[in-house]
Amino acid sequence: MSNIHILYPAIAMFSLTIFCVVKLGLTRFFAVRRKEVSVSFFSTYSKGTQPPRLHLLMRHVQNHFEVPPLFYIAVVALLVTHSVSQSDIILAWLFVGSRLVHTLIHLGHNNVSQRFFVFGFGLICLCGLWGNLFVAVIQSTG
Repeated sequence: MSNIHILYPAIAMFSLTIFCVVKLGLTRFFAVRRKEVSVSFFSTYSKGTQPPRLHLLMRHVQNHFEVPPLFYIAVVALLVTHSVSQSDIILAWLFVGSRLVHTLIHLGHNNVSQRFFVFGFGLICLCGLWGNLFVAVIQSTG
C-alpha cells in the first residue's frame, strides 16, 4: 500500500466542501434575483435578513471549515511522516463518509439527533487518525 492512498479521501472531502460552497453561492445568487434577500445584506450580514434556508447553508459551509481542517492536517502529517496504515485509510474514508451523511442530514430533513450522532462518529474517526499518528511518531522517535 502506498502512502499516496491517504490523499483520495482528502480529495473527496475537498470535493464535498467545494460542492457546498458552490451550492451556497448559487442559492444566494438566485435568492437575490428573486428578491428574497437584498445584495446589501451580504456586505455586513446585518442589513435586513436572509431566508432561513440561506442561513442554514451558510452555517453548513462554515462547518466545513471547523473540524475538517483537523482532518487535512492529520492526512498531511501521516503522509509526510510516511506512517500511513490501512487503518488510517479506512478511518479517513469513514470520516469523509460521515461528513457526506452529515451534509445530507443537515441540508435535508435536518434531524438534530441524527446529525449529532453522525458528527460524533466522524469525530471518533478523526481522533483515531490522530491517535495513529501519535503512535507512529512515538515509535519512529523511540
